[in-house]
Amino acid sequence: PVSSSLYGSRFASGELGGSITHQCFYSPTPANRHGRKYWCKVAANRVCYTIISSSSYTSSEYRGRVALRDVPQNGTFTVTMTGLRGSDAGTYRCGIGSTNEGLYVSLNLTVLPATQPVSRPTQLIRGELHGSVTVLCPSGDTQGDEKRFWCKVGRSSCALIASSDGYVGRRYEGRILITPQESSGAFKVLINDLKKEDSGLYLCGTQGLRGQHSVQEVVLQVGTGRTGHGGLAALGEGHEMLILSLPTASALPRRPKFLSGTVGGSLSLQCHHDPRGTYGRKYLCRWQGGSCPVLLDSEGFVLESYRGRIWMSSSDPERGTYTVVLRQLREEDAGWYWCGASSGHTELTAPLKLLIHKG
Repeated sequence: PVSSSLYGSRFASGELGGSITHQCFYSPTPANRHGRKYWCKVAANRVCYTIISSSSYTSSEYRGRVALRDVPQNGTFTVTMTGLRGSDAGTYRCGIGSTNEGLYVSLNLTVLPATQPVSRPTQLIRGELHGSVTVLCPSGDTQGDEKRFWCKVGRSSCALIASSDGYVGRRYEGRILITPQESSGAFKVLINDLKKEDSGLYLCGTQGLRGQHSVQEVVLQVGTGRTGHGGLAALGEGHEMLILSLPTASALPRRPKFLSGTVGGSLSLQCHHDPRGTYGRKYLCRWQGGSCPVLLDSEGFVLESYRGRIWMSSSDPERGTYTVVLRQLREEDAGWYWCGASSGHTELTAPLKLLIHKG
């Protein structure tokens, strides 16, 4: 009975005598916001006995060492258990409803000796429909010889979506990127043209010969409201203007649009961003096989192989636009491009597919 409108970590670990804090994320519909939130433990007879609920109930066995905090406006509720005992290990549910059998997510709690590392808190990322998100993944092997991955958690496994060896799942073609590792070992996952079905629980981390390391759980929620601060869109101009994104979600396309050009001709690509945002660098990059090398940026960089045939012709921060011109088009220019803008640690991106026809 797990619903797509409720997400939470499937595993947690804590030390003997220590504590855990577990977050459940739910779609903030009126029914969910006002519904009873509960935390229960599954017994041997498969009945889930309530430990604590938002209806002011706390089991006498756990009184004084468990707390539940609901934040309806954020669509989250948090359960904290302290003074962990070996007997606390087992299967729990966090859920919403008048009974413990309705909307829930199960979690397996492991109680470890005090010397073992404990799990990281789940990261919550919110994005707008057709917008973009940046996920910061934890430090891993700084040698850089381990594979970086991003996968979506299902009922029994984690389905690989993208990895640093160039693999990209078919549904994510042209709209996901795993960045190179920074000196700390951390890396980013960039996703754009967000779809409602992208909502869910994910894992990112590194994987080597010795297994997975520094795995981070991420809950991604894709909203359908208006695109707010930080939105980015791509426009193209050949003989006519082709609109790829507009400021409101209702006007956004259901899938990426294409821009056509002719061998030997030229194209003008117009990138739009929220004029209220502050961006340190704007750029255009060429997406291929899960990587996106920058072709040029607003700081004057131009990739050597593109010199003389690509430039940023204009930038209007007040209107939230910048324009890139690509001329002397070649057949090999066909493919995916990203408009990008950096804002602190966040990369705002929007995809565009270029089709090249012979004259």
